[in-house]
Amino acid sequence: MLETRVRVRPPPPGFDVELRPPGSKSLTNRALLLAGLARGRSRLSGCLESEDTVLMRAALTRLGVRCDVRDEGRELELEGLGGAPRSLAGADAIEVGTAGTTSRFLTAVLAASPLRARLDGSARMRERPMATLIDALREQGAAITCEGQPGFLPIAIDGRAGLRGGELRLSRPASSQFISALIIAAGLARAPTRIVLERGTPARPYVDMTLACVAAFGGRSEWRSGQVDTIAIEPSALVGQDMTIEPDASSASYFLALAAIHGGRVTIPALGGASLQGDAGFAHLLGRMGAEVEQRATQTTVTGTGALRGGEFDLSDMPDMTLTLAVCALYAEGVTRITGVEVLRHHESDRLAAGAAELRKLGATVEERAGGLTITPPAGGRASLRPAVIDTYRDHRMAMAFSLGGHVEIRDPACVGKTFPGYFDVLAGLDMVAA
Repeated sequence: MLETRVRVRPPPPGFDVELRPPGSKSLTNRALLLAGLARGRSRLSGCLESEDTVLMRAALTRLGVRCDVRDEGRELELEGLGGAPRSLAGADAIEVGTAGTTSRFLTAVLAASPLRARLDGSARMRERPMATLIDALREQGAAITCEGQPGFLPIAIDGRAGLRGGELRLSRPASSQFISALIIAAGLARAPTRIVLERGTPARPYVDMTLACVAAFGGRSEWRSGQVDTIAIEPSALVGQDMTIEPDASSASYFLALAAIHGGRVTIPALGGASLQGDAGFAHLLGRMGAEVEQRATQTTVTGTGALRGGEFDLSDMPDMTLTLAVCALYAEGVTRITGVEVLRHHESDRLAAGAAELRKLGATVEERAGGLTITPPAGGRASLRPAVIDTYRDHRMAMAFSLGGHVEIRDPACVGKTFPGYFDVLAGLDMVAA
């Protein structure tokens, strides 16, 4: 059990380590859901065992998927349903906690399933937008009732009419999760579906990841580039697969940033340029800031050079890297401007407002904008940064990002359980956690 606060200090000078983060949350939850919908047995190795993935597993179990858990959740064997769920055990709402992927993906799949179900989540999840997804599913024939505020959880879903397929037009949804959810559900529709992205999508790599995962299980979906991009999805019978889950690139970013900030060297095995995860490209942003980067197909190494520089970074394709980069900006020479991340207003916290507040505690000057941050480190450089007690806003990425510099106390460190329960144990292994 983690304490209510953890004191973090900088790593020892010249550290040179190989670290393997747990499995990708995004890949684990996609693989879990697709394995549950597939015919036959799937074996998933290297999975993430965390709050978000446990919630997905629990929901699938209630929907009739058999799941054997081994090696503390890292190895899973599932017997899929061979199509849409047809029954739900128990009368209670399916609980999704703060898990955006679980809530959005299950909403879409249940809308395509011949049953009735309710979904609910945490107080924060009830504030995260769902309207674009709900409206699209209603247009496809699903009956969805918002039991509280329109466009938000809790919701009641009646999917007995199924999804009709055909054309869906979306005007830049607030989250790529909506598009991924529709892709998965469209495979269960009565007819082919064509999603028209009138103004593109945020975080395109996550959509590409979904398309790749669907293809791995035998589904047929395709991104078609043009003046207006579209996604074509054919109704498909998925087939169980054996799949190895990559290490989580978002979790790896903290360790790579640690090397860049403190002049050490960190190698992440089994994660490189061939990754399905867009966040694997974060290493190259550290390279632009002045770190040395070596990235092969399945390995990434970052070596700090002792000097970082600011710059302008459009993170629309990797918004989860915003807080990590913002903390790196504290140690850089010059101003860092982050753009394209308005989606962060609706995550586990308002990450732009929360991040700005905590950066200021450490001594930075921060301009908060609708879709980004401009960060100016203190005039005296890293020597002028102030020790601080960091509020995490129950947000795992706040806790992990703000631990990187050291000289901080992290409140509510247990919030990292959402995606990386052992994070502070790894820091303790680097002698960064003070007694």
